[in-house]
Amino acid sequence: MLGRRTPTLQRLLGWTAPVLFPGVALAAEPGETGLAFLKIGVGARAAAMGEAYAAVAQDATAIYWNPAGIANAPGPEFHASHNEWISDVRYEYIAAVQGKKGQAFGAHLGLLHMGELEGRDNDGNFTESFRAYDLTAGLTWARRLSRSFELGVTGKVLYEKIFDYSATGWALDGGVRYRTGLKGLTMAATASNLGPEMKFIDEAFLLPINLRLGTAYRTRSVLKGLILAADVKFPNDTGARGHVGAELQLHEIFALRGGAKLGYDEELGSVGFGINYLDFGFDYAYTPFSDTSELGDAHRVSVAWQPR
Repeated sequence: MLGRRTPTLQRLLGWTAPVLFPGVALAAEPGETGLAFLKIGVGARAAAMGEAYAAVAQDATAIYWNPAGIANAPGPEFHASHNEWISDVRYEYIAAVQGKKGQAFGAHLGLLHMGELEGRDNDGNFTESFRAYDLTAGLTWARRLSRSFELGVTGKVLYEKIFDYSATGWALDGGVRYRTGLKGLTMAATASNLGPEMKFIDEAFLLPINLRLGTAYRTRSVLKGLILAADVKFPNDTGARGHVGAELQLHEIFALRGGAKLGYDEELGSVGFGINYLDFGFDYAYTPFSDTSELGDAHRVSVAWQPR
């Protein structure tokens, strides 16, 4: 029997929390949403920029950050990333995009997994070891509607398995990008994880719906290029949170990045770098947690391929 899950697991992933209001809903109280792995950002570049990426994303990870971002893909692109998250939790993500003449299609697969977990009964006694994982897979379509406006949408299936129990659901993501009249300034808006509530065993929960507004300013007047970005997001299970980030292109093949998060208890910010050579790109991000946290630090690495 599965028994009681460890407090650490509940704290990290927020699985199978009870819902106070039945049916589909957008708003939730803290602890009411499930599938918390959907909140984990993908790609080392975005992570290093403090996840201020809604208006920046134009690579394959835009499938996650803003589906509209793939609309200008000139051809094929492939992305793979590995996230050494907290407390032995790992997240793998792959995405592929094919674009042509202002329209693009994409696909993604994300898998969160971890080591063995301990099942315990109501008295805290060990019962047996088990494993758990979460998965998302979906398809994306994006189109450039004008010289300054793009939109995109993603449909995805969601799956969670803990011990012998599982839950299946679906969700939609949508986004837009707008290049303003001010050269280099882009604005964006996204809505993520829009879908009906799911049920795990006999407990229903809402998806972690998230609305995000972002802006980014690009200039080539500083070295090989500078990007300044800021996002504010509005989750359905907590208050608004902010993200700011920057990328400085020191050389055609090398970039430095940094960012900060506002309104988070334990995540403070991140740093990283990127290397591009020929058709390949490599990115790394380091995310420390607060001194009072027992979660440790997170490391992300990403590789990308895009024919020039």
